[in-house]
Amino acid sequence: MTAPRWGLASNRCGFALVEILIVIVLIGLLAGGYFALRARDGQEAEPQFPGEAQTLPGKAIQKGQSVECMNNLNQIRQMLQIGAIGTGKYPPALDPEWGIPPRCPVSGYAYVYDPATGRVYCPTPGHEKY
Repeated sequence: MTAPRWGLASNRCGFALVEILIVIVLIGLLAGGYFALRARDGQEAEPQFPGEAQTLPGKAIQKGQSVECMNNLNQIRQMLQIGAIGTGKYPPALDPEWGIPPRCPVSGYAYVYDPATGRVYCPTPGHEKY
């Protein structure tokens, strides 16, 4: 009687579905623990304004909204310049029909517009450079 060779006696190849699910659950638990620790560590920081995010995913979303705010301001400024070229003066108010929201997507504050100079800016803290 010959002894079976290891590996050849087994008809198993690859991973079982249960093994893959266990690995996915373990990765999920590790990621959840990481984000929970990051959220707990961020609670000591005082927010700049009431809507500031404290978690890593929240900060990523807020960064995307900040980029959206900067793009909105650039588009509004371009529309104002185009209007000033055609008429020789800036419009008396921002036109809601331009399709650009006149509010900051991060804080919800309305953009400030000066029709005498054509200057438009966001009053949200941290957005002064936009």
